[in-house]
Amino acid sequence: MTPTTQTPITDYFFGPYVTPQEQRLRFVAKNGVQHASVITPNDPTPGVPVELAIASDAALPVDHIAVYFTSNGDAPSGARGVAESGEVVLATREATSSERIGATPVHRWRATIPAQADGTMVRYRIDGWSDSDVALHWLADALDPFTAPAPTGREFAYHVDRRIAPEWTRDAIIYHIFVDRFATAHDQPPIRDPGSLLEFYGGTIRGITEKLDYIASLGVNCVWLSPIMETPTYHGYNPTSYADVAKHFGTNQDLKDFIAAAHMRGIRVLLDLVANHTSDEHPAFLAAIAGKMPTEDAWYSLGPAYDGGYLAYYGVKNMPVLRTDKEAVRTYIIEAARHWLTEFGADGLRLDNVSGPAHAFWTFFQEGVKVSHPDALTLGEVSGGMKDIDSYAGRLDACMDFPLTKVMRQVFAQRAAPLNDLLTMLEAQEHELPALMSRARALDNHDMHRFLWLAEGDTDRLKLALAFLMLAPGFPILYYGTEVGLSQRQGPAGQDAYAREPIPWGNEQRADVLDYTRRVISLRASTVSLRRGATARVPVSVTQGEAAQVGAFARWTGDEYLLAVFNNGKEPAEFSVDAQRPAGVAPAAKVEVMPIALTPSGESTLARTYERQPSGILSPMSVAVFRWHA
Repeated sequence: MTPTTQTPITDYFFGPYVTPQEQRLRFVAKNGVQHASVITPNDPTPGVPVELAIASDAALPVDHIAVYFTSNGDAPSGARGVAESGEVVLATREATSSERIGATPVHRWRATIPAQADGTMVRYRIDGWSDSDVALHWLADALDPFTAPAPTGREFAYHVDRRIAPEWTRDAIIYHIFVDRFATAHDQPPIRDPGSLLEFYGGTIRGITEKLDYIASLGVNCVWLSPIMETPTYHGYNPTSYADVAKHFGTNQDLKDFIAAAHMRGIRVLLDLVANHTSDEHPAFLAAIAGKMPTEDAWYSLGPAYDGGYLAYYGVKNMPVLRTDKEAVRTYIIEAARHWLTEFGADGLRLDNVSGPAHAFWTFFQEGVKVSHPDALTLGEVSGGMKDIDSYAGRLDACMDFPLTKVMRQVFAQRAAPLNDLLTMLEAQEHELPALMSRARALDNHDMHRFLWLAEGDTDRLKLALAFLMLAPGFPILYYGTEVGLSQRQGPAGQDAYAREPIPWGNEQRADVLDYTRRVISLRASTVSLRRGATARVPVSVTQGEAAQVGAFARWTGDEYLLAVFNNGKEPAEFSVDAQRPAGVAPAAKVEVMPIALTPSGESTLARTYERQPSGILSPMSVAVFRWHA
């Protein structure tokens, strides 16, 4: 399926918007005092003090701000500089000129919580008050653009540790499956088109189990399933039960069998978990709207202030938002996570809409999971830029790198930006990303136009992008169907369902795309430096071709050095590279051109006699890979 219009396609998922973290910061206009969990360092380690950044509305007479904190697990409390539970530190107002957050003039404040020992959970609250009027008192972040109000003040938290993502994630190559659109078992009705992409097509867990040989043949070693918990919708992103598999996907035993069969093939399994909201059929929601749960105990925000009588995720009425700051809700979600990891044997969780619950929720969630399953991956979907992603360091093992996805799509799919922009961003991210946080990278997913639709059906663009994805640092995620050239029938902006077409099988698959995908995955899986090596951009000399569309980066370990040279231009590119090995890399006994040098658009001419200065002519839309090793 390819686009039928010449009108440029808008990549709506990456349209301009105010990021969730920026929206939280802007709530200083509503709260008077705002923190938004901005701390330095983002991921505190033992023995390091933590600085809190706080803002107050400059139009308000906020004379003092205090932080009440505990390090023994107890809930903190206090007011007007007097701690009732725990300790207190006073914030200092910075002597700076007028600043603004959004349209609001603000004053900046800093407070420092002393260094703590390894394994310490720090919990804290913040308030501000005025000397001129004892009635003036502000609670930090009491109102929030995404979560329920916290009338007694928001609680914040961070955990002190040296934890890193599970070791196995360094080698992970993930295949993302949308369960309803993948496959059915041999004795089940085949997937059918019900006439609407918003209805059930009939995919099942047993169907995926029977396709495990195909999945393994791709070379991936981890599968991420879209939500499989009981739900009234085909997509599953509004669970009715967190305890059981949705009946239309199969049974609890089907999932156990699938995970066991995947493990026998060396394939791990991630399950999608939604913590921010449930379906409107969840028993707790039905009890709340029926008045069977006291308002103060309700797990949802109810009242006339909300359209329809309750807070819903972006106003979608079948997705009521949970009050994740409540201890009972937090405990419920953490126990649900442990349930799928323990009872079903899942290897980790992809966490939907991380930007919804406040940061403290994810601090508690991470510790709740890690105490029983330290090797389970917590992979977060964080909407926003690098600052948003950074703010979850230490609260999650890894995050989706949407900023890089955006630029990869601009460069390879839309050809709206030069390759140099992508390489510049990749280089910057190697320094900007939190050291202890892993990053997951993808070309497309279920919430955005498929890559091939954006690329106007050009599979050469897709192949080059797949090569970049598998050669770059961070663990790659391959969206089902991308490997066989799946696009979409239409592309209305904001209509996610069009990116969720059923995968084609048999002769309907693009064999050339599938072969190329397997080759680039195989290269990554067989090359240590691509999975675990350092990364650096390498200068390229271009004497012919589009210089801005030609670039290179290196990956290396102690005994291996790999160089990838890309030509994203429409013309052949004559290049040479001075491949200086970094300090600490052993001298190479062998130099070779890797098989991936066979390019989407044909063979390139590469110099075969070199020691450290590979050169040649790259055909349009192609990549060459050189490897020095012992």
